[in-house]
Amino acid sequence: MTTDRLDQTTRHWHIGPKHILFGVLGLLTLFVIYNNERFIIDHSDPLWNYYLPVRWLLAPHGLTGAIALCLGASQFSTRLRQRHAGVHRALGRCYVIGVAISAPLGIYVTILRNELPLRIAVITQALLWFLTTAVAFYCIRRRNFQQHRQWMIRSYAITLIFLTDRVLDAIPGLSDLDTDASPTIVWICNIIAWVVPTFIISWQNLTQAPPAGAVAARALS
Repeated sequence: MTTDRLDQTTRHWHIGPKHILFGVLGLLTLFVIYNNERFIIDHSDPLWNYYLPVRWLLAPHGLTGAIALCLGASQFSTRLRQRHAGVHRALGRCYVIGVAISAPLGIYVTILRNELPLRIAVITQALLWFLTTAVAFYCIRRRNFQQHRQWMIRSYAITLIFLTDRVLDAIPGLSDLDTDASPTIVWICNIIAWVVPTFIISWQNLTQAPPAGAVAARALS
């Protein structure tokens, strides 16, 4: 009995690609907090003076965005979804609320603080974030689980722009491509956040076995 329990525990705690991916994202989050967001507590950082006039908008924007970043990862846990469906749904609702607050505030902050080229890039990102999340929520309300998962992948990929933009910006040579007047990195992240989920979703569809009825019809033809 003890051996059986150990075998079951080992299987349950198998580390797969999904765990490695979210582990890497966790490390990137810590890097971004130290490298880009420490102005929140270190007021000698030039960014503090830059964002000081909109700090009361930036605080709820950043907090709700961080909630979406953290809780969004939980929505891809098969174990949580199967064993604790109520918790899965509650965290999902919190994710939707976080995006619904953070995205409009992001638009307002960029209108107040950034030049037109960066405004356009950020507004595009925020609108796509809001739209993909709204569609994912609509799909689950209609109990269309497959489309819900696909739109959640798209939504969370846009959530991750918070990390990808700042990580790319930290690479020597690339930071010069990301300015208010020419936000190249932001646009690259917007494109990646749409292309990568499309590839993942298409790959899932390609690797799925065809329905039994389709196989039988093909055999008779």
